[in-house]
Amino acid sequence: MTLTLKKATAARRTKSALLCALALPAALALSPVAAKTLVYCSEGSPENFYPGVNTTGTSFDVTEQIYDNLVHFERGGTKVEPSLAESWTISKDGLEYTFKLRKGVKFQSNKNFKPSRDFNADDVLFMFERQWKENDPYFRVTSR
Repeated sequence: MTLTLKKATAARRTKSALLCALALPAALALSPVAAKTLVYCSEGSPENFYPGVNTTGTSFDVTEQIYDNLVHFERGGTKVEPSLAESWTISKDGLEYTFKLRKGVKFQSNKNFKPSRDFNADDVLFMFERQWKENDPYFRVTSR
């Protein structure tokens, strides 16, 4: 099948498509629906939104947009930077990591969930235990 358009027609359609592509996000941002809807474009469907059990890159990509980490890599590099942890120390033998957590971190709330407290060490302990306790009998997490 061959499709042939005159240059003027193609240019006009290109301009119209470009104008729509620019106007649509602006119109959505001004509408009340924009405040209630999250649109995430992905190469596939995530298997779930629970990062502790994810096995696919697609799932990791989407949960990276939802959850915060103790630390993260600098953008475009490999240097580890603070996130929920302000700082950390590593024991000389490399077996013990101590994180100093940021204060005042709030959980998101909605009509079904109203957090009663800020993020704290209990949340970090829960996350680590949920992921590793059953799989590694030598793993131990403590809070000070």
